[in-house]
Amino acid sequence: MLLNFINHASVLDTTGLDEIRVQKLNMKLEPGSKIYSEKLLQGEIAETEINHIIIAGPYTHTESLSKEFDNIFIKGPGMLAAGGQNFKIEPESISLSSITENIKIQVSENDTLHYLNIQKKLTAQDMEDIKDFPATNRGEIYFMNFDSCIAYTEKIKSPNTISRTVLPKNYVPRVAMGTVQTIGPDEVGAHEHPMLDQLFLGLAGNDVIVYADDKSVHFPEFSILHIPIGSSHWVTVDEGKSMYYQWMDFFIDKEGEEWLKTHKPVNEYNKK
Repeated sequence: MLLNFINHASVLDTTGLDEIRVQKLNMKLEPGSKIYSEKLLQGEIAETEINHIIIAGPYTHTESLSKEFDNIFIKGPGMLAAGGQNFKIEPESISLSSITENIKIQVSENDTLHYLNIQKKLTAQDMEDIKDFPATNRGEIYFMNFDSCIAYTEKIKSPNTISRTVLPKNYVPRVAMGTVQTIGPDEVGAHEHPMLDQLFLGLAGNDVIVYADDKSVHFPEFSILHIPIGSSHWVTVDEGKSMYYQWMDFFIDKEGEEWLKTHKPVNEYNKK
């Protein structure tokens, strides 16, 4: 990655809770700076590195691909060029590329773009599993606006909740991502999934409480949280407040992806 690292502290908020780690993203760019990067929740997910990047225009940033990675664009506009294609960046959206050596992200004058770059080291088994993925999953640029992604439902969520799969399985080995959105009062019911490690990313307006076993923590917008693996966890939102976060599932092995079958596409659910 071609980045200029700025010595700028972000805030890690554990509020005395050893089991739930929350880190707030630094959303301010120092005057005169064009690009900034901070590492998020270092060491929380094995073989995975997450960076929050801010770009102030006019600026063009080039990322060199050395690992399996995707970008999550959370605030501000821009343009992405990869594999001879151009994509308009609008929050919130996701990009993934496995067919080009680098991508370019361009931000215009007076605009500021925030995004997360997530890099994952693949195992020898992952490389074998990729051979069975659909050819289009690995042979094309994957770029999606969250609002355009497939909606799903599951038993632990109310009918008022809008959930979407933003990165299905079989794009990146043992990784899937989605979003949860609703207005309070509401909740995501208690559940456990010991077959995966999970992060939450608070999107614009998110203002909820996350519980894990006997612990709880406030989870605001533009922050990232690690769900303790194997814990019974749930999320609540008070009346008039917004729940809007992205979940990121990192499965221990491929068999763990069976968990995703609990997510029923809305059209399939409505037929029952």
